[in-house]
Amino acid sequence: MTTSPPPRPGSVPSRFRRRPHCRPAMLCAVLLASSGGLARMHTTPTSEPPITTGAPSPGSDVQAQVLALLEDPRNAASPEAEWKRLGPAAVPVLSELVMNPSAPPYRRTRAVSSLALVDPTGAAMPLQKVLEDAKAPAEVRASAAGALGLCLGLDAIPTLISRLEDRESEVREAVAVALGRLGGKEARQALEDRLPLEERALVREALQRGLTLVEP
Repeated sequence: MTTSPPPRPGSVPSRFRRRPHCRPAMLCAVLLASSGGLARMHTTPTSEPPITTGAPSPGSDVQAQVLALLEDPRNAASPEAEWKRLGPAAVPVLSELVMNPSAPPYRRTRAVSSLALVDPTGAAMPLQKVLEDAKAPAEVRASAAGALGLCLGLDAIPTLISRLEDRESEVREAVAVALGRLGGKEARQALEDRLPLEERALVREALQRGLTLVEP
């Protein structure tokens, strides 16, 4: 019976040696077994800081100031100096309020007069639109009639004349006074023509007041 030679010093017995052809299989088994752990590891949320909106935009600050001025209890139209301080930045906010049907009528009315004060030239278009909007509250449209005359001067006369037959008496009153303040032959003629046709007493009074305001 032959015996194997004794192992050399420092060598590993054959039963403890790693077999080269087993390494790929063992690696695959480890990867398969740990795939869930790897997936969980790669899907663990990172510790990135949350996204923040930063400081309030200047526009939001202007909007807050505009609303505060419109709610000023001192009078319907806030002091001119305050609106001048805000300047053109207030125009988009006021224009949106003027045209916003869901805004309270009193706020829209104050926005109308304030917009004419802050930006007379740019206010003309939204004021004319709201004046001609039959669905807008009468007090808002009446305010727009007076403000439009301030913005456009004599150029507002044709638009105002067309509103002398408006279905809302409050609008007709405001238009009559606005035409009288603008003056001129065209305004006088329109007031004189409308006076015998008007049935509402208050509107007739406004027409007569407009005629007294017209320069001879």
